[in-house]
Amino acid sequence: MSKTVPYTWKVGVDNAFGYLTRPDGAHLVESRRFLSGVGLAVSLSDGGALLTPADGKATWQPVPPVRACELAGIPGPGVDGAAETARRTDPFHVERHTSPLFLTLVALAHENALPCGHAMRAWLAGAWDGTFDGPYLEQPETFAASVIERIARTNATPQEVALAQVVEETLLVGSAAADVPAQCGWAAVIGEIPARVGHFAARLDRDRSAQRSADQAGSDQLELM
Repeated sequence: MSKTVPYTWKVGVDNAFGYLTRPDGAHLVESRRFLSGVGLAVSLSDGGALLTPADGKATWQPVPPVRACELAGIPGPGVDGAAETARRTDPFHVERHTSPLFLTLVALAHENALPCGHAMRAWLAGAWDGTFDGPYLEQPETFAASVIERIARTNATPQEVALAQVVEETLLVGSAAADVPAQCGWAAVIGEIPARVGHFAARLDRDRSAQRSADQAGSDQLELM
Protein backbone atom coordinates (compact mmCIF):
# COMPACT_ATOMS: atom_id res chain seq x y z
CA MET A 1 0.00 0.00 0.00
CA SER A 2 1.27 3.46 -0.89
CA LYS A 3 2.31 5.79 1.90
CA THR A 4 -0.14 8.48 3.00
CA VAL A 5 1.42 11.96 3.10
CA PRO A 6 0.22 15.53 3.72
CA TYR A 7 -1.43 17.08 0.67
CA THR A 8 1.00 19.85 -0.34
CA TRP A 9 2.70 20.96 -3.56
CA LYS A 10 5.23 18.16 -2.94
CA VAL A 11 2.57 15.69 -4.11
CA GLY A 12 3.47 16.88 -7.60
CA VAL A 13 1.53 18.58 -10.36
CA ASP A 14 2.18 16.15 -13.20
CA ASN A 15 -1.19 14.40 -13.30
CA ALA A 16 -0.77 12.42 -10.08
CA PHE A 17 -3.55 9.99 -9.19
CA GLY A 18 -4.54 9.01 -5.69
CA TYR A 19 -6.88 9.36 -2.71
CA LEU A 20 -7.32 12.90 -1.43
CA THR A 21 -8.76 12.81 2.10
CA ARG A 22 -10.40 16.03 3.29
CA PRO A 23 -12.84 16.82 6.12
CA ASP A 24 -15.68 15.85 3.75
CA GLY A 25 -14.21 12.40 3.12
CA ALA A 26 -11.85 10.54 0.79
CA HIS A 27 -11.95 11.26 -2.95
CA LEU A 28 -10.28 9.29 -5.75
CA VAL A 29 -8.82 12.07 -7.88
CA GLU A 30 -6.20 13.27 -10.29
CA SER A 31 -4.21 16.04 -8.61
CA ARG A 32 -3.77 18.53 -11.44
CA ARG A 33 -1.86 21.57 -10.15
CA PHE A 34 -1.23 23.94 -7.22
CA LEU A 35 -1.87 27.68 -7.30
CA SER A 36 -1.56 30.18 -4.45
CA GLY A 37 -1.51 27.47 -1.80
CA VAL A 38 -4.56 25.65 -3.16
CA GLY A 39 -4.47 22.32 -4.96
CA LEU A 40 -6.77 21.64 -7.89
CA ALA A 41 -7.82 18.01 -8.25
CA VAL A 42 -10.33 16.43 -10.61
CA SER A 43 -12.71 13.83 -9.18
CA LEU A 44 -12.68 10.43 -10.86
CA SER A 45 -16.27 10.06 -9.68
CA ASP A 46 -17.94 12.91 -11.54
CA GLY A 47 -15.22 15.05 -13.13
CA GLY A 48 -15.84 17.91 -10.73
CA ALA A 49 -13.05 20.19 -9.55
CA LEU A 50 -11.93 19.88 -5.92
CA LEU A 51 -10.11 22.92 -4.55
CA THR A 52 -8.21 22.03 -1.37
CA PRO A 53 -5.83 24.14 0.74
CA ALA A 54 -2.35 22.67 0.32
CA ASP A 55 -1.48 23.28 3.97
CA GLY A 56 -0.96 19.66 4.94
CA LYS A 57 -4.28 19.31 6.77
CA ALA A 58 -5.63 17.09 3.98
CA THR A 59 -3.79 13.88 3.12
CA TRP A 60 -2.73 12.18 -0.08
CA GLN A 61 -2.26 8.48 -0.88
CA PRO A 62 -0.87 7.87 -4.38
CA VAL A 63 -2.43 5.24 -6.63
CA PRO A 64 -0.93 4.10 -9.96
CA PRO A 65 -2.82 5.81 -12.83
CA VAL A 66 -4.08 2.61 -14.44
CA ARG A 67 -5.26 1.21 -11.10
CA ALA A 68 -6.96 4.49 -10.14
CA CYS A 69 -8.86 4.54 -13.43
CA GLU A 70 -9.79 0.87 -13.02
CA LEU A 71 -11.23 1.64 -9.58
CA ALA A 72 -13.23 4.47 -11.16
CA GLY A 73 -14.46 2.31 -14.04
CA ILE A 74 -12.79 4.33 -16.79
CA PRO A 75 -10.00 3.47 -19.25
CA GLY A 76 -6.45 4.09 -18.15
CA PRO A 77 -4.83 7.26 -19.50
CA GLY A 78 -2.62 7.02 -22.56
CA VAL A 79 0.88 8.44 -22.15
CA ASP A 80 3.52 9.60 -24.58
CA GLY A 81 6.32 7.30 -23.51
CA ALA A 82 6.83 4.23 -21.37
CA ALA A 83 6.96 5.91 -17.95
CA GLU A 84 3.76 6.56 -15.99
CA THR A 85 4.98 10.09 -15.35
CA ALA A 86 5.34 10.84 -19.07
CA ARG A 87 3.10 13.53 -20.49
CA ARG A 88 -0.44 12.34 -21.10
CA THR A 89 -1.68 12.21 -24.69
CA ASP A 90 -5.02 13.62 -23.52
CA PRO A 91 -4.71 16.21 -20.71
CA PHE A 92 -8.49 16.04 -20.18
CA HIS A 93 -8.72 12.24 -19.99
CA VAL A 94 -10.52 12.23 -16.63
CA GLU A 95 -13.07 14.89 -17.56
CA ARG A 96 -13.75 13.23 -20.91
CA HIS A 97 -14.67 9.95 -19.18
CA THR A 98 -16.40 11.28 -16.07
CA SER A 99 -17.93 14.74 -16.57
CA PRO A 100 -21.22 15.11 -18.45
CA LEU A 101 -20.91 18.91 -18.17
CA PHE A 102 -17.47 18.84 -19.79
CA LEU A 103 -18.81 16.75 -22.69
CA THR A 104 -21.84 19.01 -23.01
CA LEU A 105 -19.81 22.21 -23.33
CA VAL A 106 -17.37 20.67 -25.81
CA ALA A 107 -20.24 19.33 -27.92
CA LEU A 108 -22.09 22.67 -27.91
CA ALA A 109 -18.96 24.53 -28.99
CA HIS A 110 -18.20 22.16 -31.86
CA GLU A 111 -21.77 21.63 -33.07
CA ASN A 112 -22.65 25.33 -33.11
CA ALA A 113 -19.21 26.78 -33.93
CA LEU A 114 -19.18 28.79 -30.71
CA PRO A 115 -15.89 30.61 -30.03
CA CYS A 116 -14.02 30.18 -26.77
CA GLY A 117 -10.42 30.36 -25.61
CA HIS A 118 -8.04 31.51 -28.35
CA ALA A 119 -10.89 31.24 -30.83
CA MET A 120 -12.74 33.93 -28.89
CA ARG A 121 -9.95 36.40 -29.53
CA ALA A 122 -9.94 35.45 -33.21
CA TRP A 123 -13.74 35.86 -33.36
CA LEU A 124 -13.51 39.33 -31.82
CA ALA A 125 -10.93 40.26 -34.47
CA GLY A 126 -13.14 38.91 -37.26
CA ALA A 127 -10.47 36.34 -38.09
CA TRP A 128 -12.04 33.09 -36.87
CA ASP A 129 -13.03 30.48 -39.46
CA GLY A 130 -15.49 28.67 -37.18
CA THR A 131 -13.23 25.66 -36.52
CA PHE A 132 -10.85 24.69 -33.75
CA ASP A 133 -8.03 23.51 -36.01
CA GLY A 134 -4.47 24.74 -35.94
CA PRO A 135 -3.75 27.23 -33.13
CA TYR A 136 -7.33 26.84 -31.84
CA LEU A 137 -7.04 23.09 -31.24
CA GLU A 138 -8.42 21.84 -27.86
CA GLN A 139 -9.87 25.20 -26.95
CA PRO A 140 -13.40 23.88 -26.26
CA GLU A 141 -11.85 21.40 -23.81
CA THR A 142 -9.85 24.15 -22.12
CA PHE A 143 -12.99 26.29 -21.88
CA ALA A 144 -15.02 23.41 -20.41
CA ALA A 145 -12.34 22.65 -17.80
CA SER A 146 -12.25 26.34 -16.85
CA VAL A 147 -16.03 26.34 -16.37
CA ILE A 148 -15.82 23.30 -14.08
CA GLU A 149 -13.09 24.93 -11.99
CA ARG A 150 -15.07 28.18 -11.83
CA ILE A 151 -18.12 26.31 -10.53
CA ALA A 152 -16.01 24.97 -7.65
CA ARG A 153 -14.93 28.52 -6.83
CA THR A 154 -18.35 30.18 -7.05
CA ASN A 155 -21.04 27.50 -6.54
CA ALA A 156 -23.05 29.18 -9.33
CA THR A 157 -25.06 27.22 -11.91
CA PRO A 158 -23.35 25.78 -15.00
CA GLN A 159 -25.34 28.18 -17.19
CA GLU A 160 -24.28 31.22 -15.17
CA VAL A 161 -20.67 30.13 -15.04
CA ALA A 162 -20.44 29.27 -18.73
CA LEU A 163 -21.66 32.73 -19.71
CA ALA A 164 -19.31 34.36 -17.20
CA GLN A 165 -16.39 32.37 -18.63
CA VAL A 166 -17.30 33.46 -22.16
CA VAL A 167 -17.18 37.09 -21.06
CA GLU A 168 -13.88 36.60 -19.22
CA GLU A 169 -12.26 35.05 -22.28
CA THR A 170 -12.98 38.15 -24.36
CA LEU A 171 -10.41 40.01 -22.22
CA LEU A 172 -12.82 42.94 -22.41
CA VAL A 173 -14.36 44.76 -19.47
CA GLY A 174 -17.68 46.42 -18.67
CA SER A 175 -20.25 47.10 -21.35
CA ALA A 176 -17.84 46.16 -24.13
CA ALA A 177 -18.15 42.50 -23.12
CA ALA A 178 -21.77 42.42 -21.90
CA ASP A 179 -23.35 41.61 -25.27
CA VAL A 180 -20.72 39.12 -26.45
CA PRO A 181 -22.53 35.93 -25.29
CA ALA A 182 -25.56 36.88 -27.39
CA GLN A 183 -23.52 38.08 -30.35
CA CYS A 184 -21.30 35.00 -30.56
CA GLY A 185 -24.13 32.48 -30.01
CA TRP A 186 -23.46 31.12 -26.53
CA ALA A 187 -26.52 32.79 -25.00
CA ALA A 188 -28.79 31.07 -27.54
CA VAL A 189 -27.73 27.53 -26.55
CA ILE A 190 -27.11 27.94 -22.83
CA GLY A 191 -30.58 26.61 -22.01
CA GLU A 192 -29.66 23.28 -23.62
CA ILE A 193 -27.12 22.49 -20.92
CA PRO A 194 -29.37 20.58 -18.43
CA ALA A 195 -30.84 18.23 -21.04
CA ARG A 196 -27.48 17.61 -22.69
CA VAL A 197 -25.88 16.93 -19.31
CA GLY A 198 -28.55 14.30 -18.64
CA HIS A 199 -27.87 12.67 -22.01
CA PHE A 200 -24.12 12.49 -21.44
CA ALA A 201 -24.56 11.29 -17.83
CA ALA A 202 -26.51 8.28 -19.09
CA ARG A 203 -23.87 7.59 -21.73
CA LEU A 204 -21.04 7.78 -19.21
CA ASP A 205 -22.89 5.39 -16.87
CA ARG A 206 -23.15 2.87 -19.71
CA ASP A 207 -19.48 3.32 -20.58
CA ARG A 208 -18.41 2.78 -16.97
CA SER A 209 -20.49 -0.37 -16.70
CA ALA A 210 -18.94 -1.74 -19.89
CA GLN A 211 -15.41 -0.79 -18.73
CA ARG A 212 -15.88 -2.50 -15.36
CA SER A 213 -17.12 -5.65 -17.11
CA ALA A 214 -14.09 -5.60 -19.38
CA ASP A 215 -11.72 -5.05 -16.45
CA GLN A 216 -13.32 -7.93 -14.53
CA ALA A 217 -13.04 -10.22 -17.54
CA GLY A 218 -9.37 -9.32 -17.86
CA SER A 219 -8.76 -10.06 -14.19
CA ASP A 220 -10.55 -13.40 -14.46
CA GLN A 221 -8.44 -14.32 -17.49
CA LEU A 222 -5.21 -13.51 -15.62
CA GLU A 223 -6.30 -15.69 -12.69
CA LEU A 224 -6.95 -18.60 -15.05
CA MET A 225 -3.47 -18.22 -16.49
